[in-house]
Amino acid sequence: MTKLLKNKTFLFTCLYFVVRASSYFFSPDTPLHPASIVNTMISALILFSAVYLLYKKNIWGWYIILAEIILGGSGGFFQILGISLRNLLLITSISIFTYQNFNFKKINLFKNPALYLITIATLGIIIGYFNKHNLRLIYADFIPYLYFLYYFPLKRLLLSDKFKIILKNLIFAWVMGNFIFILFSFIGFSINIFELQGNFYHWYRDVAMGKITDIGTGFFRMTLDEHLLLVPLILTFLYQAINRKKEYLIPSTLLLVVLSINLTRIYWLALIIGILFLFSKNNWKDWIKTSAYTFLILISSFIFLHFLSTGTLGLEILGLRTKSLVAPQSENSSLSRMLILPKALEIIKNNPILGEGLGDTVTVYSPVFQKEITTPHFDWGYLEIMAELGLIGLIFWVYIIYIMIYIMIYIKNYSLLPSLVALMVINITSPALFHLWGIIILTFILTNLKNKYVNKTTKTSS
Repeated sequence: MTKLLKNKTFLFTCLYFVVRASSYFFSPDTPLHPASIVNTMISALILFSAVYLLYKKNIWGWYIILAEIILGGSGGFFQILGISLRNLLLITSISIFTYQNFNFKKINLFKNPALYLITIATLGIIIGYFNKHNLRLIYADFIPYLYFLYYFPLKRLLLSDKFKIILKNLIFAWVMGNFIFILFSFIGFSINIFELQGNFYHWYRDVAMGKITDIGTGFFRMTLDEHLLLVPLILTFLYQAINRKKEYLIPSTLLLVVLSINLTRIYWLALIIGILFLFSKNNWKDWIKTSAYTFLILISSFIFLHFLSTGTLGLEILGLRTKSLVAPQSENSSLSRMLILPKALEIIKNNPILGEGLGDTVTVYSPVFQKEITTPHFDWGYLEIMAELGLIGLIFWVYIIYIMIYIMIYIKNYSLLPSLVALMVINITSPALFHLWGIIILTFILTNLKNKYVNKTTKTSS
């Protein structure tokens, strides 16, 4: 027991479940439940602790923020007066960091790529406001861009070996926690402990920010917003495994099981393409073995879980979801996306240079609801960027990605390239790049690369 208590990954995994249990029994504000005073008090205590430690320049303040981001899912578990704890931590921590560290005379926009997209997104707010877009939608679209501001403190924090160890332990805890949580939820619905429209279902949807779908055979497809992490993390672990660190196969295996329950087509496609970018002439044999292992685990875990829950192999589901990539009319969600396409192109034509601003919506017939609906979800990531921020916004996004790839080539380190490519693939049909988790992933990649770039440049010049 003493050994377990000294294991940070074990402790963080326990914290993962404490967070979810707390928000289940003491709910934040949701459409069905008013905010619990206990939830507000817990949130206030965490916020006060982080602010106090940051003000005292104690690194534990950043550990609190890091733990909330990684273990806190999509940030819906704790709130204060309807504002998520995550957003409050962002605003207060960046304010304190700016006050303590920034020399405004030395700020150069062109040397700080994290500020590019915040600037263009701010312009998107103005345009969206004058186009009379819903203020809540404008706010929801803009807030994720502010997470690029973590680029500045993260540049310093990643120079600390202790911080990197804590980060690694938190990521492993998230992997273990997510695996157990999704499997627990899947089994609960499969054996009718939980019911659609029941208490757990509504908590999962409104607080954990997930979706649960009975795809018609008794197999429950389960997704969470933070599952955007799945493929980038799997590819990062596989990179390590291919380079002779076989212990990374364990966390990648757990995430592959989760991915088989998530069953999102574009994630699977991103994984396939990302694995191609893992290929190396030096380790081609390990690449073949690891790639074969990956797809064996992914497909066999789906078949095994489908058989346990329904008594059938579920191959027809895999066939249907694969077929819908090339024949969208074969499934409602894919058909909806195809119906949105011409509408999105029309919006782009209205203002191709600057876009219609943040908070833009599209009105289209829904084959699911069998009526016209107005939605902020375009289901086409790059088209949504152009619809809201125009060609200028898309150019800024392309430039940020160009910077990352340029640095990878300069420092000759491609370990994060497959994850970046996967995120770009997912953005074809999902708002991956400008999603909260997408921006967090990109901020980490950019910061990590910039530190290595500065380190190599310094060594070269000396």
